[in-house]
Formats: sequence, structure tokens, C-alpha cells
Amino acid sequence: MDKHIYIDLLDRFMRGELPVEREHELLTWFRQAEAREQLFQHYRQRWIEAEEKSLPVEVQTRMFREIQARMHAGMGEKKKRKAIFRLKIPQWVSYAAVVILLIGFSTTAFLYKNLADEIASDPLRTYRVLVDKGQRASVMLPDGTKVWLNSHTELTYNADYGKENRLVALSGEAYFEVEKDSTSHFIVKAGEMEVEALGTAFNVRAYEEDKKLTATLFEGKVRTAVGKDEVILRPDESLSFDKVSRKMQVSKDIAAYARMWKDNELFFKGETLQEVAVMLDRLYNVQVRFASEKVKHYRFSGVIKNNSLENVIELISLTAPITYKKVGGDIVIDERK
Repeated sequence: MDKHIYIDLLDRFMRGELPVEREHELLTWFRQAEAREQLFQHYRQRWIEAEEKSLPVEVQTRMFREIQARMHAGMGEKKKRKAIFRLKIPQWVSYAAVVILLIGFSTTAFLYKNLADEIASDPLRTYRVLVDKGQRASVMLPDGTKVWLNSHTELTYNADYGKENRLVALSGEAYFEVEKDSTSHFIVKAGEMEVEALGTAFNVRAYEEDKKLTATLFEGKVRTAVGKDEVILRPDESLSFDKVSRKMQVSKDIAAYARMWKDNELFFKGETLQEVAVMLDRLYNVQVRFASEKVKHYRFSGVIKNNSLENVIELISLTAPITYKKVGGDIVIDERK
């Protein structure tokens, strides 16, 4: 189909006139390699023709968020009172620049007004950012707070973010650089743990399958709470909450390593190979199987800087009495005979 037909579909989508049944057709075209270049060239020409009519940055940002969300909203979701919009990473990362350019080329505030009114009318609307296994991503929240999301992580926040407070919910692991705002606390809900901050940098690890919840502070000061128990963290301190024993512990042992994942480095401190296997599945989307029950309980400590899957497995095999092999897409670990 001619590219101009798809561009027409996109224009109709932005005006809210595209039938739902044709959104899949548009999405399929978006995923093609040549779509980005075709969009860029088309809307670049529009920009040249309307150079002095671009929308304000804040308008562009809100429109961009809404467009991202709508492209991933299912028909069933639209019938719910609490609409949930999903932005799945990394499939859409490569198209973000294209769509934001497209927004900048818009010469009318009509669409923005409609979208803004729609957002204001439904403060319960939730935005959800999903990062698949084997992927990582970074996002900027509406107030300018920067968030780096580790593999297999979900971050959610409501459309009223920043009005009374800045509340996000986390499942997985994320590193936050919080924009300062003395009138609005920044709060992360991570399972049973709550982390509250004012202008700070910290890491939260809260995978549902892990036995512990961990918050690590690098700059500023945060309040961490589980139920009625509260702890104020200072820079380079970590708080761990054991879900089984229900105990909280503050230490400085792992603070220096807690954000190494952000720079593609891995840190292990006495994890069993069974726990390492869970991490590898999360980071590389690979199944690790054990041919021996014994090796599940071997422990591994160390820092791996060149952390390709092959490199990680090879280094572990050099420090533990194990062997490994690839079987299909799986890794099978056995004890060394």
C-alpha cells in the first residue's frame, strides 16, 4: 500500500477520527523498517512549510504521552472506568523520535485541546511502562524526573501525577533521579515497601519473585517504610526487607553496587545458582535448567563488567564446579564430574 495512505491514517488517528479496527493496520506499518524514514521525510516537509507555528514544548509532551498510550489501549480497556494505557519497551523506542517530530510539526491546537480535556476528565487513567525480559529502558516523567528501568520491570502512574503528590508504582527494578519540588513529595510504591523522597537519586529493587525488597540511596535523603516501620536512609545506605522473616536491615555493603546494572554491569554477592538463574531469565529472557539438584545451591560472588550471557555463564563455570551447554534456546547446568 502507498505510504501516503498510511500517513493519512496517522493524520486521522491524531484527529481522533480513525476507526479502531484500522489502528492495527497503522501499527503494523509502524513496525516496518522503512516507516520511520518515510514519516521523517514527510513531516520534515511539513515543518519547513509551517516553521513558525510549532506547538509549545509542554503541549508536545502531553500530546506525545497520549498518542503513545492510545496506540496500546485495547478496546476492552476503553470500557473500564479506570483506563490503563501501556507503552511497551523496546518495541516503540525506535518510533518515539518520529512521533515527537510529528507532534512538533502540528500546526493546530485542536487535537491538544481534545486530548487535554479527555485527560482532565478522567484523573483515574493510568499510564503503564512495561520493559520485557532481556531489555532495559529509560523514561522521563511529567515533572522531569528521570527513571532507568531494568529488565522485566513495570512502572505505573496516574494522570493526576504531580497535582497533589508524585506517586508511582514499581514492580521490578529502577533507578530514579528525582526532580526537586518542595511542594510535592515523590513516592515509590514497591510491593510492601514505600520510598519517599525530595530531590534525590536512589535505586529500588522490588521483583515479585525475589525474597527481598531493597532500596539504596545515593544522593539526598529518603524515607523508607514497610507498614508502620520506618527508616530514614542516608547516602550510600541500603535497606533490605525480607518478605519471609519480615525483618528490615540497613547496611552499606551493597550500596556501591546497587546501580551497576544501569551501566551494563552485574554484581553478585553470595547468590545461589538457582537465584542467578532467575536473574539470567530476567535479563536475557533465557531458561536455565539444572541437570543436578546439587548445583542449584552453589553460591557465586563477583562483578561482571562485560555481561553478555555467554560471558556470564563462562565466568561462573570458571569459579564453580559446574559445566553448561546450550540445548535449543535453554542453558543446561550440571555439576562437573
